[in-house]
Amino acid sequence: MTKTIGVISIKGGVGKTTVTSNLGAVLANEFGKKVLIVDANFSAPNLGLHFGLIKPENATIHDVVLNKSSMEKATYVHDAGFHFVPGSLVASGKIDVYSLKKKLKEFKKNYDVVLIDSSPTLSSEILATMIASDELLVVTSPDYPTLSCTIRAVKLARQKNVPIVGMVLNKQRGKDFELKVEDIEELAEVPVLSSLPEDVTVLEALSLATPVSLHAPGRRVSSEYKKLAAALIGEKYQDPRMLSRLNEMLFKDRSREAKNRHKLYKDRVKI
Repeated sequence: MTKTIGVISIKGGVGKTTVTSNLGAVLANEFGKKVLIVDANFSAPNLGLHFGLIKPENATIHDVVLNKSSMEKATYVHDAGFHFVPGSLVASGKIDVYSLKKKLKEFKKNYDVVLIDSSPTLSSEILATMIASDELLVVTSPDYPTLSCTIRAVKLARQKNVPIVGMVLNKQRGKDFELKVEDIEELAEVPVLSSLPEDVTVLEALSLATPVSLHAPGRRVSSEYKKLAAALIGEKYQDPRMLSRLNEMLFKDRSREAKNRHKLYKDRVKI
């Protein structure tokens, strides 16, 4: 069965689209999944820009939800194998919050995983993502302003009865002044599945319009994406980096994130 995961945040700049695009790339390339990534940031879409698509030649997600085109015509194929539906930078028109779910209902059967990149605003746009998703992945960063927004997003999701699979802690610098994973989990009441390190290579990859997981697969941040993706689909991932494997053999990975991923993995396997 297709798993539809909405990737949300209600604060811009936390790297939500970067997380979504990299998860899609990893699921397709590392795990051989049929992946569709949909840009549901209707007011400020930029998923296409992450893949080097500035002006879509065919239709966009706006055309689809406004009943001007089909999902087939709005779907583009990335060189790395996954499919994506971009938005239009100049689109306008009121969008029904249930339209995205309706349009994906039959089309998503062609895929193993559908990732929806939501709007970073607490509005009908993020509601459209929640309605269309089976579960949600929340992206945050280790600071109080972002966490306060994250808690609001979590509260809204719970009001709509949409399960939250976990959080991704992005742009972690490993500084003492940053919020700790334990504090974030306690305040948000959601497990942290992955801590993605701040890495200038991510910006380098963005300048080349390619996911960092494809541009620099050996970087730690890319490995973290693979661990996260594996847990989300209930599969195991063995980090090929020698230092990481040695650490796992001698000490095991006892981080809270690793424990949370393992629990999620076991839950997925049961299903």
